Amino acid sequence: MKYLYIITLLILGSSFTASAQYAMFAEEGTVHYDKTMYTKNILRKQFIEKAEEAQKGFMQGMLPRTPENVVLKKTMKFKGNETLFESQKQDLDPNIKQIIQMLALDFEASTYSNLSTNEYKRYNDLVGQKIIIQDTLKKIKWTITDEYREIAGYNCRRANGITEDSTYVIGFYANEIPIDGGPESINGLPGLILGLVVPSQHVSFFATKVEISNNVVLNKAAVENPKVKKMSRAEIAKMMTDAFGNFLNKATVDYVVKLALM
Repeated sequence: MKYLYIITLLILGSSFTASAQYAMFAEEGTVHYDKTMYTKNILRKQFIEKAEEAQKGFMQGMLPRTPENVVLKKTMKFKGNETLFESQKQDLDPNIKQIIQMLALDFEASTYSNLSTNEYKRYNDLVGQKIIIQDTLKKIKWTITDEYREIAGYNCRRANGITEDSTYVIGFYANEIPIDGGPESINGLPGLILGLVVPSQHVSFFATKVEISNNVVLNKAAVENPKVKKMSRAEIAKMMTDAFGNFLNKATVDYVVKLALM
């Protein structure tokens, strides 16, 4: 009986360990993010302060009806080495929606990343055209720090990064989710990025909930639509520069392009 008791304990212990490891190192699930855009700051710093004198009056007139910030709901599904970052439907005040569109702050894009093959696809409606950006994942130079922050129930470690277009980003990643992806096309840390801050663009992404599941389906129909025109990041950047350059100065256009291609 003594030996039977020991064997039973070993079996139960190994079963518990296996289930704990699955819970600790999640490979599939859905993350719900709040994307916060500090709209009044964006309007002041990126548009009014950089505008030509002829444009300043119109933009200053927008300030009183521009909220301090706007929060958009996003989700990211992850499965193995693939992620799909999408916008969620929400009822926005018509005035706020108009401000977002006028300042080109969000394009309700769907972004697919394959972290194994370095593949990156992003479906969006840019400048009135439906386009799929097809390129490689951004390379980001990260420096991991000893600072931690709890996000959506996970103890996340901070890392400071510089993207290929010299944008400074702050990422908070969870070791318990060993997927090196994150919001939009930000990637390259040893755990899923649950918090992302981009100071120069006055925008942040923070997870509000993480749902672990073993039956996640990534619907890639939008990013694989053969009828939609494909372009690289460089081609999109040129198209946007040409389109916005007619009524915005170069510094503001650069801001809009970086925000759109994050």
